[in-house]
Amino acid sequence: MKTEAGVGLNAFESMILRFAAIMIAISSGIGGVVAGEPTVCSDPTGLAAVKDSAQRVLRNDHGFWEAHFGKAGVMIHIPAGLFVMGYTGEEEAEPQREVTLDDYWIAKFPVTVAQFRRFVEATGYRTDAERGNGAWQWNGFVPETPDAERDSWDLTPEGRWNNIFFEQGEDHPVGSVSWNDASAYCNWLSERLDLPVALPTEAQWEKAARGTDGRRYPWGNEAPGSGHANLADRRFMSKYGHARHPDPEIDDGFVETSPVDAYPAGQSPYGVFDLAGNLGEWVFDIYQKEYYAVAPDANPAGPARQPGLTDAEVPRVNRGGSWVDRSGHLGSEGGHTILAYARTGDEQDSADDHMSFRVAIDFHPRIVATDSERPDLEGVEIRVARVQGTVWFLEATGDVAGNMAAQIGPDGVLLVDTQFAELAPLIRKAIAGLASDPVTYVINTHHHEDHADGNREFGQGAVILGSDNARRRLAGLPVNARPSLTTASRMTFHLNGEEIRLMHFPNAHTDSDLVVHFVGSNVFHLGDLFNAGEASFPSVDVEAGGTLTGMVEALEKLLEIIPPGAKIIPGHYKLSDAEGLQQTHTMLVETISYVRDARAAGLSLEEIQKQGLPDPYGTWGKMGYTGADEWIANLVLAIERGQ
Repeated sequence: MKTEAGVGLNAFESMILRFAAIMIAISSGIGGVVAGEPTVCSDPTGLAAVKDSAQRVLRNDHGFWEAHFGKAGVMIHIPAGLFVMGYTGEEEAEPQREVTLDDYWIAKFPVTVAQFRRFVEATGYRTDAERGNGAWQWNGFVPETPDAERDSWDLTPEGRWNNIFFEQGEDHPVGSVSWNDASAYCNWLSERLDLPVALPTEAQWEKAARGTDGRRYPWGNEAPGSGHANLADRRFMSKYGHARHPDPEIDDGFVETSPVDAYPAGQSPYGVFDLAGNLGEWVFDIYQKEYYAVAPDANPAGPARQPGLTDAEVPRVNRGGSWVDRSGHLGSEGGHTILAYARTGDEQDSADDHMSFRVAIDFHPRIVATDSERPDLEGVEIRVARVQGTVWFLEATGDVAGNMAAQIGPDGVLLVDTQFAELAPLIRKAIAGLASDPVTYVINTHHHEDHADGNREFGQGAVILGSDNARRRLAGLPVNARPSLTTASRMTFHLNGEEIRLMHFPNAHTDSDLVVHFVGSNVFHLGDLFNAGEASFPSVDVEAGGTLTGMVEALEKLLEIIPPGAKIIPGHYKLSDAEGLQQTHTMLVETISYVRDARAAGLSLEEIQKQGLPDPYGTWGKMGYTGADEWIANLVLAIERGQ
């Protein structure tokens, strides 16, 4: 293999081996590990990557790893192991039981006004509230008695994070942000730090707050006093009266929000601040009232999102209570609570003045789908067909996984995408019919499981290439199963006497898409930027950075550069060409316009689905992954996100 710079095969592979040895040494604790680390903090997952990104990493006063990222904040490592989740006697948190979590890092403080402001200024991001949803904020009503029927909070069109109707300092937690806004911040921070930043799962949040002893509050079982947390107290009453049933016996020092480090006495066992009161916090999980009763015993991450729902129909969990809440149990008196096991949910596109978020770094995959949603791999076969030049087409029967390409030649075997790990023996058998050599190089077109899960097998002997974002999104895989050579734009190398070009298309199907062009063979592999034929509509993974505009623009750019006679391997279904790609591009433009117009005319998702898509697209999507209803729901979701 030769790179653009002309490094020879042996030198290139030696470089990779040296790089891998260095990474293994670092992750194993050889060099760079703080002397005298306590056992409780030993060998965190991703420690080498965290150290590489952070300004400094040390242990805090509680004996746990603490990584400092400058203005991006401070993260605390939470070790793997059991903790007591839930609480008997609290309906939505029952049953109380032991749950096992992998290790993770969680922010020491919630995201502040200053941090969110830097994100907005750097990206031009507009929150859900600013795009027309408004925010739930104080309406000026001051109830004189606890039994007032009118609420003091309304959905206000002008409400937003920087117009929250009370004074906030830059070191206060940012409020009036939606779950979508919080997720967008996480994606931005992931790119800045080159780490897998996400909202913590509900279980991760609860362990960070309660430790392993099942305590009721982050500081213990003692009822909150004036120095523990910011809640609805006598100062709150001085402005808001009896709204939300405040506690007149407590004076926490603030009427509304407070600096994120104002209550050191309220820290959790790990040294995490503000997990009770101040502002409630969005977490990763979809809210389901009875979820604690059915959640798995290891690494629960919430139920799967049901197809066909808009953001306004998907509730996400929020935790911790806020400055408008009191300290006791949830009950008939109304309001939330700052108890560490209490949970509630709100629509993921909604915002209010007592909701914020904090971030986590999670190197492990999150499984939210049920087993029934993974395709049945029993009886699957791998079919092989020659495309042209040095390139072959590998397809799983039943379209249970993404299409692959194999380039065969004297320098070795290059495989584009790896499907599911369980199919690796079948893939190796199919390749053995083409070449005696094993797979020596792998390219990931993106991070989705049906295209990259096989990295677990092929990464044991092959060098993996991909986009920067694919490496980040595959952070839960073993280090040798993640791309070690990555690009944020383009890469060119030479293998088997042929020039191979990689082109990254950001924010299209996902934010990790990579197109592979075998120049001499005149073959393109487009991954899931393109599902050939009418059997299935495409999909835009909005939660993984995909956008409608990015999808359309990617296909337009490809149509400009694909030469005559080119063969195209799509992510799914049959081999195709530029004519087939043009058909899909036309479909994208016309169906997006149709659904956008229908929404502008006031039609609901269900009404558009009932009405169906116009000809000739009424017959599409009958056999594949994405039917018409799912595609319409995908379009509505993306349009609601402002795409």
